[in-house]
Amino acid sequence: MASEVTPHYGDEIAQIEPIGIEHIPDSERHGKPFSVFTLWFGANVELATLTTGVAAVALFGLNFWQAAIGLLIGNLLGATVLGLVSTFGPRLGVPQLVHSRAAFGFFGNFVPGALNLISGAMWFAVNTVLGTFAFTSLFHAPFWIGLVVMVLVQVIVAVFGYNMIHAVERVMAGILTLIFLAVSVFAFAHAQYHLPFNAKSPLGQYSGLSGSFIEAIGLAFSYLLGWTVYGSDYTRYLPNQTKPGVVFFNASSSNFIAAFWLELVGVALATIFPQAAAGTNPINLLTGIQPHWLVGLTLVAVIIGTITANVLNIYSSSLSALVINVPLKRWVAAILVGLVGGVVAWIGRTSYYLSFENFLFLLGYWLAPWTAIVLVDFFVVHRGRYTTAIFYDPRRILGRGFWAWLIGVIASIPFFNQSLYQGPIALKYPQLGDISYYVSFVVAGIVYLAMTRRSASR
Repeated sequence: MASEVTPHYGDEIAQIEPIGIEHIPDSERHGKPFSVFTLWFGANVELATLTTGVAAVALFGLNFWQAAIGLLIGNLLGATVLGLVSTFGPRLGVPQLVHSRAAFGFFGNFVPGALNLISGAMWFAVNTVLGTFAFTSLFHAPFWIGLVVMVLVQVIVAVFGYNMIHAVERVMAGILTLIFLAVSVFAFAHAQYHLPFNAKSPLGQYSGLSGSFIEAIGLAFSYLLGWTVYGSDYTRYLPNQTKPGVVFFNASSSNFIAAFWLELVGVALATIFPQAAAGTNPINLLTGIQPHWLVGLTLVAVIIGTITANVLNIYSSSLSALVINVPLKRWVAAILVGLVGGVVAWIGRTSYYLSFENFLFLLGYWLAPWTAIVLVDFFVVHRGRYTTAIFYDPRRILGRGFWAWLIGVIASIPFFNQSLYQGPIALKYPQLGDISYYVSFVVAGIVYLAMTRRSASR
């Protein structure tokens, strides 16, 4: 694949983006760093973020303050990592998964590329279920009609691409903020702050308070970690002289503020409506909000929030399809991701909370070591200096990053702790919760650094 293209795209919003995963030339660089803030803020002020907070109470049994501290720590970790990878875009001008070819090799990078394609479609499905629930509650329509409408709108925005996505997020971020501020007033005014830890909760009964607290940290960390593999996708058009510190601030602060805020709202609502929090339809959490007129606005916000989150999932998944050499145009791949995600949403429209928790942890299992390797490669191995050709050279079949990633994943398996699988260490020490992603992050980063330094010494 050629590393340079000369399309005419600029800052046009109503034009389908002609660039796929090619390097962005200087003639196409445009935009302001603040657009990174509005993009991530709009993407996170949505119901899936809120239900992360709900899970800390309904599944793990934490009270308000225990959940708040755990979510605070997890979001600080996740926002920092996402802010760091977002700085790569202006400096390198390539999507996030194209950059990881430097460490993984051209074909070794097919594994994270394929995993991200799958997880992006799954994220699309998870969020679309929420948006469709809101649509059916607001318009009293059958689920399948709401599903079709939601999929169509989201796919259309993603098909137009980078500029359209940034424009939509700028507008919707303000609308979502106003509506969820009103929801926050009700939630924090009525939250049950005095409730104790629920030792009989679905997961808390096995892991205890310490394990549940660690799980809550991991849940919030995994939520933002899921965005990490998208970081440079939405900054790569920025001028290459854009200051990394400014990009980091806009990306990290927007993700932290939006995610922690909405998760706290979820925690509060879970203490107010415990039966709804334990149900299969999270929209039921919102129908008891007072005054009642706010319920309709909140459902509108859920629909909008689904769109702002999912256009990123479709867009970045379509880039992942190109990374693994699927012979399609980017916009065609976006349509296919939307169709597959819609089918998965239909199949998985029940048992939302447990499926959501399992999905987030599964996501972190492969993403944590990938992230460690990408950070080490940029900041330590290459120190931010790459030749563009390294990202597009198919002769680099398997890089050291692939093997370090594989070792990191294998090393973390004994620490897996969720309903789908529990590793031997997690079974023996349930009070540790699930620390597998921290193990894989550290192991993969150290192994990759050791491999590269050994090669340099030779």
